[in-house]
Amino acid sequence: MMPANPRLKRTRLAAGSLLALMAGLYVFARSYQETWPWLEWLRAFAEAGMVGGLADWFAVTALFRHPLGLPIPHTAVIPREKDRIGSALAEFVRGNFLTSDRICKQVKDLKLIERISKWTTRPEKAHKLAERSVSAIPTILDAMEKHGAHQRISGKAIDLLRTLDPVDLISKLIAWLLHGQRDRQVLAPLLAQIAHALESNKDRIETAAGNKAPMKNIPLLGKLSRAIAEDFSERTTGSIGAKLIDASQDPDDPLWELVEQQLATAKSQLEDNPEIAAQLTSIRDEWLDDPNSLKLAERLWQQLRTSLDNDLMQESPATTEQLSSLVMAAGQAVSNDPVMTTNIETLVLDALEQILDKHGGHLETMIRETIEEWDAATLIDKLEQQVGPDLQFIRINGTLIGGLVGISLHALGRVIW
Repeated sequence: MMPANPRLKRTRLAAGSLLALMAGLYVFARSYQETWPWLEWLRAFAEAGMVGGLADWFAVTALFRHPLGLPIPHTAVIPREKDRIGSALAEFVRGNFLTSDRICKQVKDLKLIERISKWTTRPEKAHKLAERSVSAIPTILDAMEKHGAHQRISGKAIDLLRTLDPVDLISKLIAWLLHGQRDRQVLAPLLAQIAHALESNKDRIETAAGNKAPMKNIPLLGKLSRAIAEDFSERTTGSIGAKLIDASQDPDDPLWELVEQQLATAKSQLEDNPEIAAQLTSIRDEWLDDPNSLKLAERLWQQLRTSLDNDLMQESPATTEQLSSLVMAAGQAVSNDPVMTTNIETLVLDALEQILDKHGGHLETMIRETIEEWDAATLIDKLEQQVGPDLQFIRINGTLIGGLVGISLHALGRVIW
């Protein structure tokens, strides 16, 4: 039983009091009409008002229950027709409010993608979203581990990898890098890392070059040969490192043309050489068939989980900051690119349309079954709390309008007769 609606109690008291007032006026007018003949007008008003009030009381009450407990036909309509009403309501909501056309139109008119992208560009909003998302991650991961979902995901990932063509995947990656000279942005940090690695291992490279010098076992010539090899290695390493650093900082450096030529050559060789394709496929299958692959996935999961848990224990988790930066960057990218905004909106609307067309019937079923599960008393209580006050105004209006009609008919009768 829902808490009583104060407004329902007030309107019900008002309607009942008005009906009682009409009854009192009728008794008074009927009793003293012979003494004061003008009371015939009050009698006509009160008599018709009682009729109107009682008729509307009967109509309102008959919706929910039998008036006075009497099993009068076509009363207690809602309890008797509960399931049919639920089915009709579900069909009405589904057919008029949850259609794909209407929902997609609302989403498009609201420009949700544009608003969301602008909202996420605000640092405080992006941080708040990232903070709430990250706080939910441990709960989600615990649930996944409890039900073994992470193992099933690993298995699905391996099955998915089996369907991938390594040659096609690498070719598409190279094509993506070459399109619009993306390689000059993506690979620039890699060149800088290679230069740093050369600098850090310069001594080892020089030593290895000296050990490979010719005539190293001949006393004088060996020392000279070793010195020349080490000097040449040092100069070469330093020169290569400098060229890599320059190229990483300058997208117009000539080295990038060489890199792109090599990438294009590699792509051509991959696509035209069936032996390479067979070797890559064999390597893929061998790696996926290895039992250690699943163990590796399990170890990676545990390392990821441990690192994440340790990070979330910090006062300012790096995960939150990184996710916040990612959210802001994504929002900025969408906000600054109307074409991307339109594409994302189209993708969302298409997905939403497919979901509603395919699963909209489930929403209708859910509404119908929910109403069917309610017992009659629960349904009546819910409806009375929501629409009861308005129904009581029907009683009030019926009483007053009935009284006015009574006076009008009395006046018409006096005029005619």
